[in-house]
Amino acid sequence: MNKIESNMEVEYKYWASSLSKNEFHSRVETAVGKKLEPIYVVSCDDYYTRNENNFLRYRKGGGTTELTLKQKRDGNVVRKEINLNMSDNDDSSIVEFLELSGYNKEFSVFKEAWIFNFEYCDVSYYTLSDGRSVIELEAVNYIKTEEAIKIIDKWDKLLKLKDLKRESRSLFEIFTQEKTEVNLKISDMIIDPPIIRPDMY
Repeated sequence: MNKIESNMEVEYKYWASSLSKNEFHSRVETAVGKKLEPIYVVSCDDYYTRNENNFLRYRKGGGTTELTLKQKRDGNVVRKEINLNMSDNDDSSIVEFLELSGYNKEFSVFKEAWIFNFEYCDVSYYTLSDGRSVIELEAVNYIKTEEAIKIIDKWDKLLKLKDLKRESRSLFEIFTQEKTEVNLKISDMIIDPPIIRPDMY
């Protein structure tokens, strides 16, 4: 790929598994050789869909609100991502705008995030409200996709993440799939009503 398009995002996502936030923090400090204090953000992401291939994320947290539209390009490593700052608009107006545009709210994702911003990579560790934790490496300040991949590969090695499970799905895909699986289990548990025959009374 030649020069990268505008509004592109290149990142790796991992399930943190047994790697705690404190241990991850230590790995980051060891990698850069100094003490660091991460940026701490608590956020709520509301996901809205208009069809199965079209969704918007409405994020509230860190003193700002934004609408995000994403489109996959290469698995879930390279994505087109457009963020619109909506902080000057009130919540009810944003929700009404989405509903009038044909979007329906599907679910919300709450998380705590600890973020380290470096010159060429944003490194974050976040914990979802269900207790699962995720690590993300996002390349910044690059020109070509190949350059961005090299950046996050470098940080993957620096932080010794090779034993963690890489996740190719976005949070939207993860929660959509899990929601579908739960609904299927519930439908399987529905017991047919008993048949009442006239001769039973």
